[in-house]
Amino acid sequence: MKHHKQKGMTVLGMLVTLAIVGFFITAGLKVGPLYLDNSFVKAAMDSLAEENIHTMTDKDVRKKLAAFFDINNVRDIDMKDIKIEREKTRTLVTLNYEKRVNFMANLDVVVRFNNSYDSSK
Repeated sequence: MKHHKQKGMTVLGMLVTLAIVGFFITAGLKVGPLYLDNSFVKAAMDSLAEENIHTMTDKDVRKKLAAFFDINNVRDIDMKDIKIEREKTRTLVTLNYEKRVNFMANLDVVVRFNNSYDSSK
């Protein structure tokens, strides 16, 4: 009588693998939209290059960015977080913010984003 070696994964191994895969899928679904929104924030900041922001008021710059956010369905950006620094030869627009999302139970994920546009570049 021949003895055959078993091949394959045990039930416990399969459950551990499924738990790990589930963890990463959950992480992607929770954190992924934050990075997608930030890609639109970056695009909005880059769109300032098409404007002569030296002649625009701070209010006009914020309106332009707000319109871009509305079109691209970017929510939860406080326009007061936009900092505009003007110098003689350049204008620097920064938007630094953080987002907190509930991951599981009492575990939160905090993601920080730093975005800027420098008219001198």
